[in-house]
Amino acid sequence: MTPGLADRDRADRAEAVRHAARSWRRAGAIDDAALAAVEARYPDDRVRVGPVFRVLLFVFTLIAGNAGFGMVSLVVASASGSSSDAGFLAVLSVLAGLAFAVLTEVQIGKLRRRQGGTEAASSFLAIGFLLGAVAWWAFWPSTLDRLHLLVSLCIAAAVLAAAAWRWGYPLYAGAATATLLLLLAGLPLGRLWWIVLPLAAAPVLLKLAASPRLSPAHRRSWTAVLMVSLAGLYAAVHIGCWEGQLIEEIGQLRFVPSPPRGDALWWLSVAATALVPVVLLACGLRWRRYPLLLLGAGTVVASLVTLRWYVHVAPLWVVLTLSGVALAAVVLILRRYLESGPNGERHGYTAAPLFQDAARQRLFEAGAAIVTMTPAAQNLHDEPRFEGGGGQFGGGGASGEF
Repeated sequence: MTPGLADRDRADRAEAVRHAARSWRRAGAIDDAALAAVEARYPDDRVRVGPVFRVLLFVFTLIAGNAGFGMVSLVVASASGSSSDAGFLAVLSVLAGLAFAVLTEVQIGKLRRRQGGTEAASSFLAIGFLLGAVAWWAFWPSTLDRLHLLVSLCIAAAVLAAAAWRWGYPLYAGAATATLLLLLAGLPLGRLWWIVLPLAAAPVLLKLAASPRLSPAHRRSWTAVLMVSLAGLYAAVHIGCWEGQLIEEIGQLRFVPSPPRGDALWWLSVAATALVPVVLLACGLRWRRYPLLLLGAGTVVASLVTLRWYVHVAPLWVVLTLSGVALAAVVLILRRYLESGPNGERHGYTAAPLFQDAARQRLFEAGAAIVTMTPAAQNLHDEPRFEGGGGQFGGGGASGEF
């Protein structure tokens, strides 16, 4: 590991400890003195900004970077007379991507910026311009060449993976995994690769996602790789993807006729569509892995929607209503089951929130209260009406009423 990466990893570990300590303090597990001791033991040596300013700086840096690229391309094109040459823009995109990559390295390294908005935007610009040049190289020939496309996907996956490893952004790791899946779709038996490789890599990815030897950023990146891989596995075995032959269409770039319904592979896909979400939820509960629980819940919803698509048991609003009622009943039963155990827990699970911010717990309550306390809507289309109540006039000693 290079010195720059080691320094960034130490800063990320210290930030993770401080974040956990602040969560403990908000939950009342520690007092102010303990929180101050933790922050003094793990000081922050990075330049950070709040979430609002982080988003603003990110957006403004993107606008400034694209505007600067446009201005430079116009000046250079007018000076060289290559304004109509698309290859010129591709070369300029490569140079711009490298320049923004160097700028990101300077911000994260020398300027010690982290969660500052500008370094994330410059890394995003670097990735965007480099991938734009790769896309031009893949699609510029008059006839789409399969070899060019596969090589371009290899380069794109390598660029995204290098960015995730160097800068520690899980988004790039997930995008690299998705690009790799697209590359595998272009190989023979692409659907089989989508199934076999995630199954083989899942145990290793689970260990890497929780390895204490890796920095928090790298653990989150491996978690993103795991989730995208398992999502690709679910898509490969999904009955709708099987009938539509979506992976084959992606890999062969042409329409592939749908396989017949009712054969052995069709029923196997039906069974996998129902079983994969159950397996993901079971593994998440067994190993206490929140990403697996989240992915399992998402695939359960997708499988239920698929069931409604193939089997018309009731109108959609009835299915959604009954599903919501059933989910609420399951939550209540599970909560009662956990709370009735010894010390309010069973098998290591508890219904009580552990070290969670109380403000986050009251977020939905506050939102509901705000909605209920809003004043009634006023009718702005009513015209003012005259209501005569009488009056007086007079002058010079005379008076009267009308």
